[in-house]
Parts: sequence; C-alpha cells; structure tokens
Amino acid sequence: MGNKLEGKVALITGSGRGIGRELALMLAKDGAHIVVNDLDSDPANQTVKDITAMGAKAVVCAGSVTDDDFAEQFINTALDSFGGLDIIVNNAGYTWDNVIQKMDDKQWDAILDCHLTAPFKILRAAQPHIKKLFLEEKEKGITNFRKVVNISSTSGMFGNAGQINYATAKAGVVGMAKTMAKEWGRYNVNVNAVG
Repeated sequence: MGNKLEGKVALITGSGRGIGRELALMLAKDGAHIVVNDLDSDPANQTVKDITAMGAKAVVCAGSVTDDDFAEQFINTALDSFGGLDIIVNNAGYTWDNVIQKMDDKQWDAILDCHLTAPFKILRAAQPHIKKLFLEEKEKGITNFRKVVNISSTSGMFGNAGQINYATAKAGVVGMAKTMAKEWGRYNVNVNAVG
C-alpha cells in the first residue's frame, strides 16, 4: 500500500462496481479512507470488505444519488466516519437510451437527475464543509489541496445518436466542473471532468 493519500478522505458515488469500484481500490491502495456508495448495499459492502482486507479504511453509504437526502447523508458519512473531506468523485450513472421522438419525460428526467442534478447537490452539500476546513487549515498555516472529479463522457463532448439525455447531462457535467473550478479555486480545490 502506498501513502501519497494517507489520511485523505475520498467519497466516490457508484463505487460498488465498475469504474467506481476500481477508483475506490486505487485510492485506498494509496492510503485514502473511502466512502463507498452504491445503489445496492451488497456490492458496496463487498468493496468495503476488499478495501479493509488490504489494510485501508472504508465505510458504506448505500442509496440512490437521486434521493432527496442523499447528498447530505453522503457528506456527513465522510465527516462522521473520518473527520474530513478531500476527494469527491461523482461517478454514479447509467444509460437509458432512445431517439428523441421516442424518449419520454421519465427517461429524460431520470438520466439528468442521476448524472447532473445529483453531482450538483453533492457539491452544494459539501461547500460549507470545504470552506470551513480550508479556513481552519489556513489559520494553522496548512495548505491542503482537495480534488473533485466529475465523470463525464465523450457523448457529452461529441453527442451520440440515441443518447440525448445522457449526452446533455454529461455536457452539463463539463460546464459544472469549469464553474466549480472558478468558484472553489480559492479554497485550493482542483475540479476536473474526465470523459
């Protein structure tokens, strides 16, 4: 296990499986404490089990990122479990494809809620804590760089037939990252979108 992220607290949505799981394992190998999220508790618990087996620390925050109270619950899980907030990865997502004339409002809303509104709510819930931590560290003469990574997609950059909902949400994630970089740079937070 490495130590370049020792003591850092990373929150990763959709980290019970797929890309999110691999990110959680990678950050844990570098010493970060991980808040694992998945819609289903079984894969989330398995990821936590695998992380703790390697000697790192992790906790589960199961549930849908689109639930009304999820953002606060997610942020508070990190603060209550590890006392910090250093890395946020907005990764959770899925596709529900259709061409525009066949896409109903439910498909549109569901994908935008998951890929765009949920990251917005998570970052909004994190803001007062990030500001507070930054000011406390500044007063002590500590410089701590935090990170936000929003998972986008090439569909958001170039479009993709049959994915107007997903492509729109992922394009929005890029705009969100650019805006948050300008708002949170003063708190020493790097904000990026990866597609």
